[in-house]
Amino acid sequence: MNTGVDIEEVQRFKHLLSNKPGLLKKIFTEYEWDYASKKNSAQTLAGLWCAKESVVKAMYANGFSIMIRDVHICHKSNGVPHVQSIGGLNNFNLNSVSLSISHTSSYAVAVCIISE
Repeated sequence: MNTGVDIEEVQRFKHLLSNKPGLLKKIFTEYEWDYASKKNSAQTLAGLWCAKESVVKAMYANGFSIMIRDVHICHKSNGVPHVQSIGGLNNFNLNSVSLSISHTSSYAVAVCIISE
């Protein structure tokens, strides 16, 4: 079992949304961008970033080197986040990946556990 965790300041994403939205659009998928636009955008993007980064860290511990843009986060109908896909890893069992995201007005954090 491997884990990854990441924490970010929400203020960083407020700044990026105001000053460099094009950069953020390159990092997040269309689904992630649309999902964040329906919520508190900065908090949600910070949480999604943490989720993606925690997956990258957990995958690295499993011997895989992936980029943050390769990780695609979606939400189940009950709101639970999950990894929809990881670019370049078509044969990886995504059912072995658990993800949790939390945030406040100041910080976002995510944990990824790979149980395979």
